[in-house]
Amino acid sequence: MKGVSAGRHPLAVTQRLLLVVVGGYLLSAAAVALGGLLLTGVLAPSEAVALSAMLGFILYLVLLLWGFAERSLGRLWWLLGGGAVLGQVVVQALAWSGG
Repeated sequence: MKGVSAGRHPLAVTQRLLLVVVGGYLLSAAAVALGGLLLTGVLAPSEAVALSAMLGFILYLVLLLWGFAERSLGRLWWLLGGGAVLGQVVVQALAWSGG
């Protein structure tokens, strides 16, 4: 195929882009929610949420950079996709249990 560089198919690039942006966002959102919940035992609730949100931005940036540097699309699906689903399930379970 002309116009495709380094053996990258346009569908694979689109899949990687969506997975990194959406999966990375969901994974970092779950980490922020869990971090805020866990840090309330150590810090005041407002400080715990603020610190967790700031760390979430750094985590999202790291996930974006790693996602585009990773060669294996399967590994991205397992770690970002699976981590995002697992993180959201844990957050929802904690929300339903009231904890």
